[in-house]
Amino acid sequence: MLNPRRERLETVRRRVQDLEGVTPGAGTASAAGDGAPVQDAAFISEFDGPSRGGVHAPSGPDAVVLSCLGGSQGDLGVVRALGRCGVRVVLVSEGDGAASALSRYVVEHRRIPSFSDGPGVLRVLESIADSRKGAGRPVLFPTADPDLDFVTRYRERLSRRFGLINPPPSIVEPCLDKSRFFGFATEHGFSIPETWSPANAEEVRQIGRSARFPLILKPSFPPSWSREPLASELRNKKALRLDTPAELQDWYGRIAAIDPKLVIQDYVPGRDDRLYSLHVYMDRTSQPLAWFTGRKLRTYPTYAGIGCFVESVVVPEIIEAGLSMLRRVGYTGLALLQFKRDDRDGSFKLLEINPRSSSWNQLAAACGVNLPYVAYLDAIGRPAAPPPAQRVGVKYLFLENDFLAFLDYRRHGDISTWQWIRSLAGPKVYQLFATDDLRPFVHDFGAKAGRLWRKVGRALSVHRARPRAR
Repeated sequence: MLNPRRERLETVRRRVQDLEGVTPGAGTASAAGDGAPVQDAAFISEFDGPSRGGVHAPSGPDAVVLSCLGGSQGDLGVVRALGRCGVRVVLVSEGDGAASALSRYVVEHRRIPSFSDGPGVLRVLESIADSRKGAGRPVLFPTADPDLDFVTRYRERLSRRFGLINPPPSIVEPCLDKSRFFGFATEHGFSIPETWSPANAEEVRQIGRSARFPLILKPSFPPSWSREPLASELRNKKALRLDTPAELQDWYGRIAAIDPKLVIQDYVPGRDDRLYSLHVYMDRTSQPLAWFTGRKLRTYPTYAGIGCFVESVVVPEIIEAGLSMLRRVGYTGLALLQFKRDDRDGSFKLLEINPRSSSWNQLAAACGVNLPYVAYLDAIGRPAAPPPAQRVGVKYLFLENDFLAFLDYRRHGDISTWQWIRSLAGPKVYQLFATDDLRPFVHDFGAKAGRLWRKVGRALSVHRARPRAR
């Protein structure tokens, strides 16, 4: 006889199958009403290295992975996920700073000045495809918003030479532009927090008088806050929580002078560990081939940043809701759906849909759900084997950012030093460190150690130059 949690899981599986013939992917290993992993020995095991699923790709087209300067390094996870399955990877990056360029799985590296130079980037990509004629069309993997925006703008021309794994502009554009996403979501019946796109300060004042605080202020196009001077002013936050009308007006005025396209949204109560994600690949008939769910335990910057400590959990509620949403709009390709669990009623609220992989996509691959490889196989017309059950309890750690997050959480009384240390126990996958691909980590560690050494040297020089008291 099934235990209650397993019985609930089976119910969700049947519901998903009822969504016009959906075949469950890898995202149905366990169910937890509160988002915590089910402690079931049949599904939890020690992580023993990168999961390859025992499958290696036969010779086939190359994959071309795009990497943005200052991005969240999601490109490295995609490079490793494909390379470990035998796919040859070409990297196209802005400048020389991409850690993924040092990966053993990159067979060729092309540098470009910026993805904003559309025609120039197009020429580079077309030359890559033309040099591989006869080997099949390479598959193109954007990994951040700026390169996804480029692929969307030039989709028709790129589709002549590349296999594409992202949805068409009619879906990508409202998902990238947060000022349009609320209308898109409302049109298709998605339940998301109330959202406003003010045109001027007067509209902001009207919102401040009628809305319930706290509110969230965020950019229409997130990369705009990653560039200076806003990156320093906002300390790399993705959004701001504002508790009073005065705060709202003040911050709007300061930011709108630089980036006028801003979005105001109702705040969903709950700490950072109430943030959940559904990662999925939908084939050309909007059928999910595989999916994965994770829970953010900590983010950096704190309270409005990117996941730096994330756990593999299975949450049937967002699997069912998310797949239903994607099928409703005829979604195809990779998708990342962000949800937050509302402390007031326990419901999951959709925050956004990103038509690409996440910055911590390597966690899914480590748990047996290799979404980039599933996308690659579908793009070249080869069937993907059913993925194994998602391994739960494995954690993703970006140690440098997580340590900075810990310091801030501790300052606000959200975590103690001992609690942080204890949380790091258990099987993990890291942002940079991988035993089969050490160069990105070694290079990053060496660069940071060098900067620290030079900083200490300058401090000592200043100290020695000071006149001694007599």
